[in-house]
Amino acid sequence: MNIERQLDANQSRRMKAEDRYLGRLERREAEAEKMIGELCRDGHTVHYVHPVGGRYREGSHSELINFLIRNNYV
Repeated sequence: MNIERQLDANQSRRMKAEDRYLGRLERREAEAEKMIGELCRDGHTVHYVHPVGGRYREGSHSELINFLIRNNYV
């Protein structure tokens, strides 16, 4: 096997792995969005999450998605 074919094979493998990773991440983000609720407090929208077996938490939409993924709630 020459070096060019090896480099092409490595690049192809990396791209496929990246596609799999992004697919998993998108699925987890979609599941996390389903768990986020909204409250209206003093006329402002507050996002919250209360996962099963976890703690109640408030924050921005993106912070809560990152929290749920990081702590394996989704």
